Amino acid sequence: MTARKISAHEDRFDTKGVTIAFTAPTPHQPGLVWACADHPDPDVFHPIDEAGLAEAQAFCADCPVRALCLDLGQRRDEYGVWGGVLLENGKPQSGIPRRGRPPKVA
Repeated sequence: MTARKISAHEDRFDTKGVTIAFTAPTPHQPGLVWACADHPDPDVFHPIDEAGLAEAQAFCADCPVRALCLDLGQRRDEYGVWGGVLLENGKPQSGIPRRGRPPKVA
């Protein structure tokens, strides 16, 4: 079996992260104010309990770019709180996942 020759272009740009960055770039317009840009603790947007989720959602509640943030998070398959919504792999979640094995359902 012979290996296929990979061009320099394919080697650099054939990753999911680069593809997503080109298809869903973060807009840097002078009029857009991202409330979370200067937050002292960015880990608040990756909550581990319901209280942390409520704190992140409260912070996002008055953000002027909330809808744009949520759209970016979904298109990029992100994790954490984006636009006040908890995402896992770009999909909205109803709450923080519980640790351990899920209960058996008969």
